[in-house]
Amino acid sequence: MKRKFGLLIFVLLLFATSIFAISLTLITNPPQSVVYVNHVLVGQTNENGKLTIKVEDGSNVKVENIGYFPYSFIFNGNTNTTVHVNLKPLSYLYISCDQDGAQAIVDGNNYLLPATVTLAAGRHEVIVQKDGYVPQKVFVTTQPFGIVKKNFQLQKSGEISITTSPPHVFVILDDEATLTTPVSTYLKSGRHSLFFNFIGYAPFSTSVYVPENSTPLAFHFELNKLFKVTIDSSPSGAVVSMASTTFVTPATFELTKGIYKYIAHQKYTYEATGEFFVNHSGKYTVKLKPKEGLVVFNSNPIGAAINLNGKFIGQTQKSVSLPYGRYRVKMVGNNGKVWFGDFVLNGEIKTIYGDMVNSGMVLIDAYPSTNTIVHIGQVWTSVPATLNADVGIYKVEFFNPSFPVLSRYIEVKAGEVSNVNVFLQPMSTIFVSTYPLGATVTLDGKVIGKAPIFSKQITAGTHLLNIEWSDGEIDKKILLLKDKVYSFTFNDPSSVKITFVSYPDPLNLVIDGKKKGSTPISIQLTRGDHSYIAYNAIGTQVASGTLDTTYFSSQTYFFLNGR
Repeated sequence: MKRKFGLLIFVLLLFATSIFAISLTLITNPPQSVVYVNHVLVGQTNENGKLTIKVEDGSNVKVENIGYFPYSFIFNGNTNTTVHVNLKPLSYLYISCDQDGAQAIVDGNNYLLPATVTLAAGRHEVIVQKDGYVPQKVFVTTQPFGIVKKNFQLQKSGEISITTSPPHVFVILDDEATLTTPVSTYLKSGRHSLFFNFIGYAPFSTSVYVPENSTPLAFHFELNKLFKVTIDSSPSGAVVSMASTTFVTPATFELTKGIYKYIAHQKYTYEATGEFFVNHSGKYTVKLKPKEGLVVFNSNPIGAAINLNGKFIGQTQKSVSLPYGRYRVKMVGNNGKVWFGDFVLNGEIKTIYGDMVNSGMVLIDAYPSTNTIVHIGQVWTSVPATLNADVGIYKVEFFNPSFPVLSRYIEVKAGEVSNVNVFLQPMSTIFVSTYPLGATVTLDGKVIGKAPIFSKQITAGTHLLNIEWSDGEIDKKILLLKDKVYSFTFNDPSSVKITFVSYPDPLNLVIDGKKKGSTPISIQLTRGDHSYIAYNAIGTQVASGTLDTTYFSSQTYFFLNGR
C-alpha cells in the first residue's frame, strides 16, 4: 500500500513538472557545448549547436565548452524561448601592484594581488585599490588564448599642496607642524586646521577637508597686507570706537585694507561719526567740532594783561569766545602784581575775576606727594596745589599716613606768588662726578641728569646708581643716612679710542712695546698707563712718553711731533 502511495506522488510530481516547464531552444557557437540547468547537466548541443530542453521559469542556465569562457543566464520564459549563446575564447589577465596588499576588482569580482584572472577575450574594467592610496581604474582588452600582464603603481592618497600670496608664509598644521609655503605633504582623511602667519600681513585660520583615498589637492590662500595706521583726532585725546575696539587718540594699529566706520566723542566737543578707507600706512585724523562759550575776564585793578595758556590775548576787561575745555590764566597788573587761576569752560558764559589787591597766589608741594594732603585756611587739597588766598599769614599743615604731621607758616602778599615745598621723608644730599664728564646718571632706574650732578636731594636708605658712558657703564649700590652729604666719583672702566696723528707723517708707532702701524692710526687702549715710541721713515726715534688714559674721553686725538 505504501509503495503504491509513493509511486503515485512521483507520478504527480512528474506531471506537475511537465505542466510548469517551458520549452527552451539553445543555439550555441561553437556547437557541441554542454548545458547545465541549476548546476545539473541536462545535455549537449548538436553539430549545428542546437538543443531544446524543458526549463522552469527563473532557472539558472549555464553553457560551457572546452577553451571557451562559460556563459550563464537566468531563464525568463515570458520573453525568451530561443537563446543564442556565443561563447568567447578564454584569455588571461595577470595583475600585479608595487604596493603590497592591494586588491583588484575585475568586472565586479574581487582578487587579492598578485593574481592571474581567467576571462573571456575582450574589454574588461579593472580597478586596483588599497587603503591609503588613490584607486586606479583602467580598461584592458584581452586576446583569445593569450595573456595580458598589467602592473600598477598606486599613488599615496591625501597629498595636498599649499601655496600663498605672498610666498614663504609660515603655516601651523593641526596646531603642531610648522611649514613654509609653498609646501606639499600627505594628510590623513578628514578635516585639518591651518594657521597662517607672516610679517606685515594679517594672520588667519582656516581648515581643509581631505576625502578618503583622495587624489592630490591644491589649495591657494591670499593673505591680507597690514598697514601701520595711526588714528588721531583734532583735538587729540578723543575716545574712538572702531573695528570693535575703543581707544583714546592718538593710537597706532596694524589694519588690513578696507573701510572702517568710527564713532568719536570727547569732552567739550560734538560727537563725530564717519569712516576711513585704509589703503596705505600713515595717519588718519578724526575731526571733532568743539562746543564754544563766552569768557569774560575782569581784574582788580582793571587793565591787567591776560595770558591764556601762555599766550597774551589782551587786557581786562575783555570777552573772548573759546572752545569748551580747561584753561590756565595769568593776569599781570601794575608793579608786577600777578594773579593765577585755572578754570573749566563748559557752559555758555564764564566770568574770571583776578584780584591783585586783596589776594595772592600760593604754590604748595611736598615730597612724597603720593597720599599727601594739605590744609590751609578753610581749604583741604592734595599736592601739588595752586591756590588763590586773601592777603595774610597762614598755617600750612601736611598730612601723610606714613609720616608725622608737618607744619609751616606762609605770608600771602597782594598780587605775589608764595611757595611752600617740604620734604616729609628723611633726606640726604649727593654729588656725582665722572671721568670723562657727561656720563648719564640713573638713580633707582630713573635718569637724574648728566654728570656732574650737584646737590641732589634723595631719600635716606639704600639706592642703586648707574653711571653710563657711550662705551661702558658702572652699577653701584649706595647706603645714605639722613641729613648727610655724599660725594661720588666714577671713572669709565672701558677702553678709549685714540687717534694718533703726526706732522710730518707717517711715523711708525710702538705702543707698550708692540708695533701698531703708521700714523694716522686709531688704536683702542684700556684705561691706565701706556708707553709709546714713534720712529720716522728711516728708523730714527722722534718721540716717546707715557699716556695716562684714565681720564680721556672715549674718543680722542693725540698729536706726535715728527721733527
